[in-house]
Amino acid sequence: MLFAVLAFAIVAGVIYSLVPKQKESETVISGSGKNAHGQLANYSTSGTSSIIDIPEKVAEVAAGFDHSLVLTEEGHVYSWGDNTYGQVGIDSAKGIVSGPQKVDGLPTITRISAGFRHSLALDTDGNVWVWGNNIAGQLGTGDRTDLRKPTQITLPGKVTSVAAGHRFSLVTLDNGQVYGWGAKCENDTKRTFAELMQLIGQSATGISYYVDANADPSSSDTQELCEFQGFVAVSSLIPVEIPELAGSLQIVAGFGHVLALQPDGTVKSKGCNAYGQLGYPTADIVPAETIPGLSGIVSLATSTRHSMALDRDGNVWAWGADNTGQLGKNLGNLEGVFEPEIVAGLPAITSIAAGHDFSLALDEQGKVWAWGVNNNSQAPGIDAADYNSTPKLTSLTNESTIIAGGAFILAY
Repeated sequence: MLFAVLAFAIVAGVIYSLVPKQKESETVISGSGKNAHGQLANYSTSGTSSIIDIPEKVAEVAAGFDHSLVLTEEGHVYSWGDNTYGQVGIDSAKGIVSGPQKVDGLPTITRISAGFRHSLALDTDGNVWVWGNNIAGQLGTGDRTDLRKPTQITLPGKVTSVAAGHRFSLVTLDNGQVYGWGAKCENDTKRTFAELMQLIGQSATGISYYVDANADPSSSDTQELCEFQGFVAVSSLIPVEIPELAGSLQIVAGFGHVLALQPDGTVKSKGCNAYGQLGYPTADIVPAETIPGLSGIVSLATSTRHSMALDRDGNVWAWGADNTGQLGKNLGNLEGVFEPEIVAGLPAITSIAAGHDFSLALDEQGKVWAWGVNNNSQAPGIDAADYNSTPKLTSLTNESTIIAGGAFILAY
């Protein structure tokens, strides 16, 4: 597809756009959903769908809450979306980057990951590069300074995988060790679990604000959120080892919790369990433990307050909050499902993705299924609604990869 639009920029604030390349794409990505921050890369902040033209062949795509990263087969990184904290990585002032832009200053990259408002990249030598928001030390630089362009950080060995969560990051080394950093409050009061629960309320709905990914990062309430998350996941301005996750095949990071796929097909989880997102029959905070009832798992996905797993038979398992039907149920509340259950109404599935209160699945025919919140039309071909409580077919077909952001999806 050829693009022809004018370049425009308000460097200090709202919009920051560049002229798109005048050439046919090597890879076309379909985007759907919210576009207020340029998430759909259509060189505007309007519309609910787009065709995103990438000038190189794509190897991997990662979506944060309101920004995205693309890794090409040549090892280059492109990005777009919300750039308020520099998470797009093009060394620009605050604003919105509404079309794909190449991230300069990186060596050849092999893996990428996009967190809530920060980004990670892994190079061919096993080094990690970071940029974006650093309010809780999620960049691992030892301070809280945001970075608008990639910066290499120091780790104790060669890294093989990266995972960016809400305000924390995790990596796996080539020896199987797992390191994490971030979620470190500026004023760490080191409250106990009992004190934290007294602070934020005993019920799951009582902490709904604290698990709201739209929370203002400058507010004092969000500082408490940072402290709570740090208590349950990792709390450090520099990388520290997380021994209980060593040897994991895949690690995915959510809002305040982590899922880790084990070599035997079981799953460990660690962190906040307010909505049952850890898969344990308790609302308490627990260290990394094996989730009961899951076996033969081949892939994981997680978001703000629900979790998913795909087994070797193509079944999708889901647990956590079901306030918008994101588990494929119709509970309509934040009480949570604390034990994994198979999502009914799906054919054999090959891959899964989890967004903020919605879920995606790709079947063997390349068709995309969606359920959960759909008020931003993130599920194309399904009428926009507060939510769909059962899986429905979208209009996306012949796809091989699906990615979920905060309120948008990407597929190619």
